[in-house]
Amino acid sequence: MRTFQNGSHVANFNLAVGDDYRDKQGNCVERTHWITVNVFGKMAEVANQYLTKGSRITVQGKLVQEQWKDQNGNSRNTVKINAEIFQMLDSKPQGNSNNNWAQESQGKPKQQAKQKEWDGYADHERPQGNNFDDEIPF
Repeated sequence: MRTFQNGSHVANFNLAVGDDYRDKQGNCVERTHWITVNVFGKMAEVANQYLTKGSRITVQGKLVQEQWKDQNGNSRNTVKINAEIFQMLDSKPQGNSNNNWAQESQGKPKQQAKQKEWDGYADHERPQGNNFDDEIPF
């Protein structure tokens, strides 16, 4: 985690995203994509304090593409996530007597309100149940 002169914080970490599929022979192929996640402010403090290698989290934010030229003049690019919300999925860390862990990991009300914006549906429009057509070929 880095702290700027104005007191704000930024942290980044790599998120492993599994993408398993079956090849033409029916064998399961495991593939992992690594995505850099940037978190800011209070979220950076929480991430720095509680996230460890292997922590299970969900992240919601904006994709940001960065482009640059390497030392050989080749164009390079990468995609990162600027997190707006992240949620820890693991239980409370063992040996931690800090009672505000759950409060910090749940996010601020402003962040929870933003969650509804990201869902893409108003509450009354949200699909209910498993109303999927089994005839769709994908």
